[in-house]
Amino acid sequence: MQVSIETKEGLNRVITVTVPADEVQKAYATSFNKIAKRAKLDGFRKGHIPPAILEKNFGANIMMDCYETIIDQTIDDAIEESKLHVVGRPSVNIDGAAFKKDADFVYTAAVEVMCEIELKPYEELKLKHIKSEVTDADVDHMVEVLREQQVKFQTEEGLEVADGNTAVINFLGRVNGEEFEGGKAENFSLVVGKTQMIEGFTEQIIGHKAGDSFTIAVKFPENYQHKELAGKDAEFDITVNAVQKPVLPEVNADFVKLYGVKDGSVETFKADLRRNMERELARAIRNQTRDNLFAALVKQYGEFDVPSAMVKLEIARLRHNMTQQMTMYGMKELPEAFKKDDLYKDEAAKDARIGVILRKAAEVAGIKEPSEASVNAELDLIAGAYEDPEEFKAEVRKNKTQFANIQELAFERDVIDAIMAKAADGDEAVSFDDLINKRAAQH
Repeated sequence: MQVSIETKEGLNRVITVTVPADEVQKAYATSFNKIAKRAKLDGFRKGHIPPAILEKNFGANIMMDCYETIIDQTIDDAIEESKLHVVGRPSVNIDGAAFKKDADFVYTAAVEVMCEIELKPYEELKLKHIKSEVTDADVDHMVEVLREQQVKFQTEEGLEVADGNTAVINFLGRVNGEEFEGGKAENFSLVVGKTQMIEGFTEQIIGHKAGDSFTIAVKFPENYQHKELAGKDAEFDITVNAVQKPVLPEVNADFVKLYGVKDGSVETFKADLRRNMERELARAIRNQTRDNLFAALVKQYGEFDVPSAMVKLEIARLRHNMTQQMTMYGMKELPEAFKKDDLYKDEAAKDARIGVILRKAAEVAGIKEPSEASVNAELDLIAGAYEDPEEFKAEVRKNKTQFANIQELAFERDVIDAIMAKAADGDEAVSFDDLINKRAAQH
């Protein structure tokens, strides 16, 4: 077998493979015998068609089977002999007109090769190690957040609409004296300070009590989503049906049992809460470090060619993630606009470049497989949310697909740690609240 390589534009290469005639003859004989055993032709018993008649009637089938046999037997060896780092599946081209069973067989394989890069100094990145911890104040704040989630509203006579209170109202809106769609509601709950209304709407209700009826004047914003109302003056007839004040639950046995603390211990509840927050913090630190590093690498290396096969894989991944997000919001199918490759290609190309850089970094650092410490760290991040973490981790290790995903994350963790060991220029102290809020804002 002879192999030659032709360099095309960018990362494209064409491998020409020449298979000697004796190997072709062997492959043809194998294909001939295979077809002879299963071919059917009127007037002949299966498996007993004379060779000349078989070739005349089934020559194309024999030839195609022979093509496939030769290519299957030689393509991998040809790529290995070429010493090319091929990405994706080769596109094979055959000149059928030139095929002869007693002559050399020549075919070509169009391939993409992995791009080659030189690592740039990590020290140029000048990143910060993120340092954060869960404080007692953070735990207390989280307790208040959970209390607010269990808030109940109590109706009181004589209570005025004020910040934090809920006004249960009827309203009817008019523009130029005419009612408009969406401008009417009954028993609408407006939480002062939280429910978003047109500017000036809530402010004019403050101070009123149950039983009050009045009219307010507002102006729709120029950029209002319903263009027919944008910039228009409007009036709303308001009736206050009730005013309710928030009543937060006490942090006691009944309250903590709502969060799975069966013995009703407040101390156990806070300890569990701290552990959950620490796990969330560890995940946030890991992910923010990852995002900061990737953004710095994209800036440091700029754009460079990557194999289209890698970009296609990233597009598929991003589309899958979008589908999952849409499903979470109750959508059964991804809208057509979100199925198009163009929506994801820029982000996919960026992710592919990062993948190339990380692979090179792993190669230089001698990282071939994830460390057990990183595998355990990734498992711990997930397992802590389960009632029996150790049982969960054992089950994941038994599941090949799940464990492969964990190993991939652990491998990435090891590579990031290797880069950060040289790229980090000091520490950055960030509070729990700021870090968690930053992650929420970014996503």
